[in-house]
Amino acid sequence: MVPMFRYELHVIMDEIYMLSVYGDATFTSVLSLDCVPDPERTHFMWGFSKDFGMSGIRVGVLYTRNHEIQKAVNQLAVFHGCPGPVQHVLSQFISDRDWLDNVFFPTNKKRLKEAQNILVDGLADVGIPVLKSSGGLYVWADFRKFLKSQTFEAELELWQKLLEEKLLISPGKAFYCYELGWFRLVFSDSVDKIYLCKCVLLLMCHEVVCKFFRKGNITNHKFRSDCSL
Repeated sequence: MVPMFRYELHVIMDEIYMLSVYGDATFTSVLSLDCVPDPERTHFMWGFSKDFGMSGIRVGVLYTRNHEIQKAVNQLAVFHGCPGPVQHVLSQFISDRDWLDNVFFPTNKKRLKEAQNILVDGLADVGIPVLKSSGGLYVWADFRKFLKSQTFEAELELWQKLLEEKLLISPGKAFYCYELGWFRLVFSDSVDKIYLCKCVLLLMCHEVVCKFFRKGNITNHKFRSDCSL
């Protein structure tokens, strides 16, 4: 962070997944630091949509010590303010700290870790590596070996085929990923649906691999043929 402040740049810490860290990993918020190089240019953001599964609520938090930014945001809040009834419900929700700390968060983190393990293991069964992660609601998976050609057009073609099989995952191009072939798979769902996703991927990749073997495009590829729900 120091080089940024040297050039008087603002640092925005988007900690949208701060309460969705699982396993042995821990998360350190910028708000917990004793000091930062430039408090006036350090800003914190968080929202209810990820950690509480409230995407439709559209409520977030901005913490800043910069009075000019506070003033600008207050002017915007006139048109984008959070409705009073929603504020009341959320304030009641987060006021039960005992339930949140001892029931909701431990249960949520346990379920997220379980779902992630199932998805990652399923991807490994068909030879799809993922980037290691210990937080958030999704994984980045490398589908490059299943592209017809190493182009973003082939990536979108694979995405369309997955969509036709009722499997909605996001291509990296949608997130301006500079390296083709990466897809974002969300696993914050029921275990049954994660297993179903695994089966669809297994069947599709099996079909792709067979075609590629016939064309001689893939060698030394191993995958499991079991698909149990």
